Order: sequence, then structure tokens, then C-alpha cells
Amino acid sequence: MSAEVDRRLTSGSAGKVVLSALLAAVVFVLLWWPGLLERAEFGLRDRIIGLLVEEQPSKLLILEIDSASIEALGHWPWPRSVFASAINALGESDIRSLMVDVDFSATSSLGGDTELEEAIRSISEKVPTFLPVFVQRRSQTESDLMIRRPLSGLAESVELVSVNMYPEEDGLVRFLSVGFRWQDRFYRGAWNAMAGQADTGTWIDYTISPESFRYVSFIDLLEGRVPDRVLEGRDVIIGSTAIELGDNLATPVHHVLPGAVIQALGAQTLRNGGLYAVAPAAGIGVFALFWLGATLVFSRTGWQRGLQVLVVMIAAWLGVFTLVHVEARLLLDVFKPLFLSVLVYVAINLARLDSATLDRLWLQISLRDNEALLDRIVATTNDYILCVDRNGVITKANQSIQTLCGRSEGQMQNTLLSECLPDARHGLMALPTIPFDTHLLTRTGEQIPVQATVSRVHTSAEAIFTVVLRDLRERVERERELEYRATYDSLTGLLNRSAFFDRINGSLRLHQHGCLICLDIDYFREVNHTYGHAAGDQLLKAVAERIEAYVGNLGQCARIGGDGFALWLPGLRFAAGGCQFCEHLLENLESKLTLDITGDIPLQISATAGVSEFDGPETAVDHASHGGSATQAEILLRQAMDAMRLGKLEGVGVRCYSQNDSQAAMRRLELVPAIRTHISNDAFHLVYQPKLDLQTLVPMGCEALLRWPQNAGEVVPVTQFIEVAENSRQIVPLTRWVVETLLAQEAEWQKKGRPRNMALNLSACLFQDRNFIAGLKDLLSSSSGYFNIECEITETALLGNEDRALALVSELVDSGATLAIDDFGTGYSSLAYLQSLRASVLKIDKSFVSHIQESPGNQVIVRSTLNMAHELGMTVVAEGVETIEDEQFLRAHGCDLAQGYLYARPLALPDLDNWLAARESKGGQPLGYNTYC
Repeated sequence: MSAEVDRRLTSGSAGKVVLSALLAAVVFVLLWWPGLLERAEFGLRDRIIGLLVEEQPSKLLILEIDSASIEALGHWPWPRSVFASAINALGESDIRSLMVDVDFSATSSLGGDTELEEAIRSISEKVPTFLPVFVQRRSQTESDLMIRRPLSGLAESVELVSVNMYPEEDGLVRFLSVGFRWQDRFYRGAWNAMAGQADTGTWIDYTISPESFRYVSFIDLLEGRVPDRVLEGRDVIIGSTAIELGDNLATPVHHVLPGAVIQALGAQTLRNGGLYAVAPAAGIGVFALFWLGATLVFSRTGWQRGLQVLVVMIAAWLGVFTLVHVEARLLLDVFKPLFLSVLVYVAINLARLDSATLDRLWLQISLRDNEALLDRIVATTNDYILCVDRNGVITKANQSIQTLCGRSEGQMQNTLLSECLPDARHGLMALPTIPFDTHLLTRTGEQIPVQATVSRVHTSAEAIFTVVLRDLRERVERERELEYRATYDSLTGLLNRSAFFDRINGSLRLHQHGCLICLDIDYFREVNHTYGHAAGDQLLKAVAERIEAYVGNLGQCARIGGDGFALWLPGLRFAAGGCQFCEHLLENLESKLTLDITGDIPLQISATAGVSEFDGPETAVDHASHGGSATQAEILLRQAMDAMRLGKLEGVGVRCYSQNDSQAAMRRLELVPAIRTHISNDAFHLVYQPKLDLQTLVPMGCEALLRWPQNAGEVVPVTQFIEVAENSRQIVPLTRWVVETLLAQEAEWQKKGRPRNMALNLSACLFQDRNFIAGLKDLLSSSSGYFNIECEITETALLGNEDRALALVSELVDSGATLAIDDFGTGYSSLAYLQSLRASVLKIDKSFVSHIQESPGNQVIVRSTLNMAHELGMTVVAEGVETIEDEQFLRAHGCDLAQGYLYARPLALPDLDNWLAARESKGGQPLGYNTYC
């Protein structure tokens, strides 16, 4: 009886096992048949293949249409002649084959189709050449297909190959077809053509690294930077790799790849023997074997032994998949058989359990999962968590706070919370119920700013409190950094402008006197241009360190922008030590310094200081006259900067602002609208100073000089209103007025037979304005041709932006104007620089000419200048000839022309006519009408 019961139980159990295995097979089929397992299959397969990726030897070379090439050529699409040039270059490099993956199905609007046809025809006679065809929908809304072929002239001498690629259900390209047939013609795949195969598609072997191929930029080939040895014997694919051209497809393992790279992978796969999947029938046979084997094994083993067998089966099958893929070039299903085995294992072991056991198992799993989840959250959170009992004793600490405090959980347990959180010394109930800022004390005694939140956890047992701490060090540091940035200059560490003003305004309440000094580095822009901005930054920091060390505790230092610095020295008067302080400071700054970026070359700078003085509240400047919102500190800085600017103009190192400067500043402001009005009213007038041939004393020309209107009721020096015009951007219309006025007088000058050589002065500012130079060329081209226009510029006028200014000067000279170097000898230009100006005339400054007999040094300078200029083929004009002795010296040493008060001051037109008539009648000499340039 007992044996019969055992037999029936065993039979019933075996029946449940077989039924459960069949049920697992049914579930597998229901998932496999509609393709629900494909994504998992592809995912596992891709991960395994990703571990096998390696570079392989390959003869394939990809000529990239990359972003660098598009940027270098400046536009896209390119003219077909660009591709023709590249193909011709390839034809000369002994390549093995050529695939051009570019759409040439329509005539190019940019031209070059003929050159491309000739290049394609030429290279196809040497090597196999392929052009792409592809099938696509006629439009997004139509399902009809159309084929795109290259132009007939291109297709005659090449093989047309398919470049259509079709992604799998997951959107990734894995398989390349053998090609397609269209209207009784078969087009094989580009990868088949490059591999020399025509009858088979292939799965792409993604164990081949894209780095296996050689990559050459299109622009490098065009510009001849690719040696022939790089191209020799290569199969070349011309294709796009630039992201902006959109020829990219998603792939497994390598993510997104350009189409040309996928073609290369397909060709290399076929050259390696291809990669093929097993037949569906064979795949079903593999599933059946796995199901049968799993059923037999798991039905005879317990769940623990079965789990070990399952792990062995998984490892073995992964090894088989890898071996077959590498050696036999076959793709097996890797996930599906293993998934089927897992289903059989789970089904058989579940069939052995009764309902009560299942309930207990599920409850244990749920509890364990929840506990693991909570422990994981507490352990990995960035917050610092402590569990504390009602007496303030720590019972639990997560890993974060253990690390922060430098103590293990065992060391923290059973200790008082107040040992690490001093604010808890009066008990938990005394702590705020909302988040509050406090300090955490570490084992080393470091205090860390934290935000604390105390909460009570309601349990059936004794009350538990959680203390959650959040590290505030980053926030505190960020606040300090923001405060620092709001107060100090980030480069030099000195006060910034806003903080500087606050310190001054606060100091003014305590001191009755003080000096504000504004410093500006001379020629700082040249340092930037010569050595680079990194050197400029190093120089600014070095200057700041010297200023700060020199000032010490005497006052405040600030960087107020660019190369400008400011100092506030409370209690100091300019006349009682302030001037000496500035002079000694400038001497300190002018000592040599060496920057890292300039190497062993020492750098020596100079600076200019402007000073404004505060002399008590009773002498404070009226704010209304400087803008109602300006503070006293802002007004003092404005005055110091004005004094510094005037110091630069006057050539002095230290200058103090005075009441006269204030009046001069107001005067300059008044001149701005006056200049604009006088230009509009045609109120300015010109005077002319003659130039004479020193050998014959015949007048050869004049220099046109601008003068303030005589009827304006005032006399404004020309240097003053020219400076205002330059700074108020009115120098362009003012110069245009001069040129237009001269050209309007040209016919009258010709009629009266006045000298035709006419010189006019051009400001340095004009050579930074391309539009003005273009307008000046247009004006000069409208001349009747009587005037020989000579444009005078100073020798240092173009320094600062030489390349641009020299280009504009060349344009002006090319238009027919003559260039003269004015005030020569007062600057520091080199002979190479002078020669690059293409000047024909050199004017020696009057400071070297006037009373030259009294200055042996000036005589040497003038003789040297004459020799140099004549060697360069230049005509020399001497300015400021005032005595017969000056004239005799210049004539004796071969000077060409002279100009000065010895002959005539600048004259209005009627006076000029009288002077010319008197000179002609007195000397009986004709006027000179020949040119000297």
C-alpha cells in the first residue's frame, strides 16, 4: 500500500515537472514568435561583441568630407571641380579602387560637372571605380519608390553600386544586403563591389574597430599634405563624416557611424569571409536541444544544484557563441536558448512548491528587497544620516557621515550626539523643528558648516529620531567666492572699482584731506600685441604686486579696468608729499622685470599718473555739475583720469588736476557741438603755406591748413579742436569737408595758375576706418586732375594696428595719391617700417630745422636724414625755415624743398595770390608747376 502511494506521488510529481517544462516552452514560443525577444537578443549579442572589438589590418582608406574641410572651403555644397581635383590627385597616387559615396544625380548649380566627368573617366581607366545608386520614396507622403543615379556622363565609365542600408527593428544597422534589382538591372552592394563579391549579403562584423581604417581629410588631399605612400595600394572611399551633413546611422557597439565607415566595415567583413546567421530550422533545433537538456537536468536536480548547472550552461554557451563567431564566422542566438533554459528552470522549481511555501518565499523576498532598498538609499545618499534615541545617543550612522567625521559606525554608536553636533548639548527637544544651520565637529576638531533636520520616527517600540545633515561647505565657499568677486579684481587681487569707491566714501567721513592717484601703463597695448594677452596678464599682476607692496598700509589700491590702476591715500596732500610719492612710485614701476612668457628678455615699462585732491568737505565738488548720481569718489576718479590723460598729452609723468583742467574739460564739451555746426554751415576756412624749391626758390606747392571760423568770436587752436574732433568721431566729416573744399577750388587754382602740388594732413584715426579711405578715394577720383594731392601723416600715426592701416595706406597710394611722412624725427619708427609705407616725401620736423646753425646735434640729424631719404628715393621737405642761415645750410646739403616763416606764414587765398604776384614780379622767376613727387 505504501509503495503504491509513493509510486503515485512520484508519478504525479513527474507529471507536474513535464507539464511545467511544456508550459515554459509555450511561454517562450509566445514571446519568440512575435519578435519580443529580439531586442534582448541583440542587446546581449552586442555586449559580447563589444568585448571582442579590436583593430584589424585593412587596405581601406576613407577620404573624409569632414567639418574641417567644409570650413576650409567656406561653403557646402562644393563645386564639382573640387571633387574632380581630389579624384585627379588620387589617380596619380596608385590606389587600388575608388568608391565615391556622393550624390551626383543632378547637375550642379555651382558648375564643374565637365571637370568631374573627365576626372571620373580618367581614373576609371586605371582602377575599378564605383558611384552610388539608391532607392527612396518620391516624397514623405507617397509610397512609390524612385531610383537616384549619377548623371549619365558620370555613369558611363564606372560601375553603379547600391548604398541602401536598412536598420533592424531596434533602429540599428546590422545587416547589409547583396544589392537590389531595378527594371531588369541588378546593382550589387558597394561593400560587395569593394570586396570583389557579388552574390551574398552579410551581417556586419562589429568586432572590427573603425580605427582599422586609414582616415584622410579631404582638405589635406586638396592641399597636397598627403604623401603618395599613404594612398598607394589602398581602396579609397570618399564619403561624408561631418555631422552637419547628416549621413550618419545608428549601429550597435560603435553607436553612430558615418555611412562611409559602415560601408568599409561591410567590405572588410566580406574580405574576412563574411558573417552569417544560422538557418531558421537550425535555430529551432538549437532551441529544442536546450529545452530537452534543461528539462532532463533540472527535473533530476534540486533547485540549488540546478542553479549551479544553469550558471555553467550560461558560461559554456557564451563561450560557444564567442568561439563560433570568431572562428566559424557564424552568428548564433545567444539570449534565446539561455532564456528558454531559465524559463524551464524556474517553471520546474515552482512546480515543486506548494502555495504556502510560495507565500512565505514571496514575503521573505519582499521584506529582503525592501530592507536592501532602504539600506542602499541610506548608504549611498549624499546626505549624512544619524539615528538617535530619545536620550541623544547615536544608534546608527550611514557611510557618508562616517567618512565625513573620520569615525567608524562602531566608534560613533553609543556616543552622545552633542560630541559631533555641539548645538545638541541641551537635548534633542531644544533643537529647532525646521532645518537650521549649524556646525559638525569631526574627529580632528574641524568644524564643518551643515544644515540639520531633526525628525521623529514613529515606531511601535521606543521613539527614534533621525538627524539628517547636509554639507554646506560648497555653498559657504561659493558665497565667499561671490563676495570676493564683488569686491576684488579676479586677475590682480586688488579692489575692483565698486569696492574702491565704497572704501573712499567711507574714508572721506574720517579724513579731511586725501589724494586719489590714477595710473596707466604706457604702451600696454603694444605688449599685448607683441607677446600676447597672457604676457599682458602677467604684466598687470606684476605691476599690481609692486603697487600694493609700495603703498602698504598707507591707503587702498584698485584695478579700475584694462591697464588702469587707482590708489587712494587718505590724509595726503599733493603739494606736501603727494607729488614725491607719485614720482617714487613711477620709478619703482619702471625698474626692469622678467615675465615667464618673455623668457630671458627683461621688460621695462613706464606709466603716467594723474592725481585729484580732496581738501575737505567745504571744497567738495558740486555733484550737480558732474551728474546728480555721482559720488565724491567717482568725481575724484574722473578728475584723476582726466589729469592722467592730459599728462600723457603733455608728456609728463605726474600731473595734478586743477580748476583750469575743469574749465578746459567744459571747453572741450562745448567744442563738440560747435564743430558739428561749423561743418554743417561750411564755416571753417583753409589757409595755405607755400613750399619752395631750395635751389631756385620757385614756389612748387602749398600745404592746406584748417582754421577755426574767424567770425565765431573766438580763437581756437587747431590742435585743440582737432583733438576734440578725433575724440568725438567728427574727424571723418571734418577731413571730408577739407577735401571737398579743395576740390571745389581746383578749377580756380588752375585758371589763376597757382602751384598745383597740394598737401593736406590726415589724422591717424582715419587709417582705422576702411569706409573713410574708400570715400576719400572716390573724392580724389572726382578731381579734374590739376591738383597733385599729397597726404601727410606722422611717422607713428599707424602704430598700434599696423597691418590694417598699412593696407589702407596702400589702397590710397594705388589710387594715385602721394604719401608724405610729416614731423619726421619725433617718433621711433624703423627704416623697414618707413619703407613699408610706400611714402615719396619726407618732411623734417621744424624742431630740427629752426636755427640749425646753433645746434650741431641737429645738423648731424638733418644731414643723416637727407642722406637716408635720398638713398630711398624720397623727396625731402624742411619745415620751420626761419633764417637765411637755415636756408643756406639746407641748400648746401641737398635738401629739396623748404617751408617756413622765412618765406611766408599760412595765407588766405587773396593773400596767397598777392604773395605769388609779388614774388614773381620781384624775382622775375616763373612759378613752379612741375611735380616733385
